[in-house]
Amino acid sequence: MNFFSHFLIDHKPTSPSYNVALVMPDLLRNFTPKSCKFNFEEKRNELRLCEKTSLTDFFSGCIQHIERDKAFHQSLFFEQSYALIRDDWKRTCLEYNIPKYWFSLHVLIEIMLDKYFIDNNLEKLTLFYNQLVSERNTVEEALELLQHPQPQTFLERYDRFCEIRYLFHYQDINRVAFAMHRIYMQIGLDTQWYEQHESAIVSAISNIYERWHVQLPELGLDEIQRGNESHQ
Repeated sequence: MNFFSHFLIDHKPTSPSYNVALVMPDLLRNFTPKSCKFNFEEKRNELRLCEKTSLTDFFSGCIQHIERDKAFHQSLFFEQSYALIRDDWKRTCLEYNIPKYWFSLHVLIEIMLDKYFIDNNLEKLTLFYNQLVSERNTVEEALELLQHPQPQTFLERYDRFCEIRYLFHYQDINRVAFAMHRIYMQIGLDTQWYEQHESAIVSAISNIYERWHVQLPELGLDEIQRGNESHQ
């Protein structure tokens, strides 16, 4: 799943360090891709011997992120969303030369879900960014415990992410296409499709989103949203 979906589904009202860590594995991959694989469970187990609750909660949040991703990609919701929009998106990819349509379809579903949650939970998105800022020291301590080789690079990009608050732009469907374009750039895939056909691709995504989001109840969205019931 994408950033805000992790936060919205699994956040704990009383544990901001846990909540911030729900997006940490993705931030590590985006900000320092060569330094993003760590054993979070090992670190959590080490910390259980001391009284540093905020860091224990932090690593629990990282672990929950990984577990939630696995559950999401095996869910009926993801399977049915994939089947619903696959043919339309495949035609769009063929028409505008978007490579790896199966990969971009996976990304599109995750970003559209983030957009839907953001459109309906702006106050929680504000909380998301506020907690990222308030827990910066916890993040810095966690990087030190992980022996992250590029902590300053990560923190500079983390601060920029907090400052820009880019996820608020997901309210504009145009930014869904842009976000996908940025992901392609980050992993070194061709992006000429976006540069050459932006308007047409935005229109295609808009049509797909409209058809998809009105069918969310039938696709099983309620099951996905039950993730944090045990934390309430």
